[in-house]
Amino acid sequence: MVLGRPWTGFEAVALQEATRKSVREFAAHLGVEMTTVANWRAGLSAVTPRPLTQELLDTLLVQVGAQVRERFEQILAEGEQALGSRRLPARRTVSAPLPAAASGQDTALLVRLDDARALVDRTLASCTVGPAMVELMEERAAGRVLGYTRTPPSQVLATVLPDVLEVQAISTQRQPAAVQSRLSEVTAVLGLLIADALMKLGQIERANFWYGTARMAADDTGNRRLRARVRAQHAMLPYYYGSPEQAVVLARAAQAQLPEIADDATALAAAAEARALARLGDVDGAESAMARARTRTAALGDMTSDEAFRFGEKRLLLYLSGTLTNLGRIADARRVQEQALQLYRGSPGVVVDPALIELDIAIGYALEGAVDEACALAVRVLTTLPTEHRTTIVVSRAAAVVDAIPETGRGRRAVEELRHLVAAGADEPR
Repeated sequence: MVLGRPWTGFEAVALQEATRKSVREFAAHLGVEMTTVANWRAGLSAVTPRPLTQELLDTLLVQVGAQVRERFEQILAEGEQALGSRRLPARRTVSAPLPAAASGQDTALLVRLDDARALVDRTLASCTVGPAMVELMEERAAGRVLGYTRTPPSQVLATVLPDVLEVQAISTQRQPAAVQSRLSEVTAVLGLLIADALMKLGQIERANFWYGTARMAADDTGNRRLRARVRAQHAMLPYYYGSPEQAVVLARAAQAQLPEIADDATALAAAAEARALARLGDVDGAESAMARARTRTAALGDMTSDEAFRFGEKRLLLYLSGTLTNLGRIADARRVQEQALQLYRGSPGVVVDPALIELDIAIGYALEGAVDEACALAVRVLTTLPTEHRTTIVVSRAAAVVDAIPETGRGRRAVEELRHLVAAGADEPR
């Protein structure tokens, strides 16, 4: 290494390894964020260190002893393998090719998410941090949860990713059990937010990976409520994009974490089980799960919170809307839907849940043969929903309206208009 020549991120990490400084110590010495060092280590940043950082790296290299400089040169000579098993490859890798649905989306951000997930997974399998920093990260995660339901999913990904990387950077060395458990809880919560946002954007495989990461993190703690929450939230993915049977398995696994306990997660899981069983045509099973969901939600109190992961009356009604519609009980579904929409009027910033409820209503119209009414409602939902919230999950439910229209009514002009909007929505950048 020649002093005065620009440093690369790889060379900076090699010096960190040679000095045997932690990510935290190295970042503090250079006056940079820990996420900056984490990005160098993960190969996430193609940008070389800033000019001031370059000078500090030169200074540090001069100050260290001959033995450290020799170790540094050896690491550079031997290449990436010398950095050890704690470090991912310096060059970016993508765990899976981008599916066709990702065209038009922020590809660079999606690739960074892939890299971050792999980095978090490696760290979870592998630290000393003060309680004040852990509390700060917990508060930040709580803030993300609080604003999640009002935030477009693409914005969620952009804001939550730095938080995940910060936690990962701190966790590059194993912490005391109590601290590690809290860090894993934060990781699980942030991972869930990312997974859910990816699900809404139709990034199914990526969402599934991130749900797995959240589950790994949750299982690294003794928090059974969190473990149940991860599994309950995960059940939504196969319901919307895959196998209802798998949704039932995950929903029941969530309830098994807290048997006979009323909790947001078990209430959600029972509701998710009911909706999936109804789609499978298991009337008795759906009825039983619905009763469980009602009982558990009632035990939680009359909550009106719009916070993510809370399960109050509004969200119960959303799930009952889907369950009753799947069962073909359209009149009962309509009563639930009217009640739900009335409650959601008190939360004008929450727009996706009411849109999904209105699409359930449209499906009910279609099943009754009221084709023009079904299409008109679905068109209105798609055209009035803000673009940033018109995600794949909404478009897929609008497509379900078309699927519910009887064969004899599919040639109508209103159906063609809706089909055109659905196709345009599927191709629209988000």
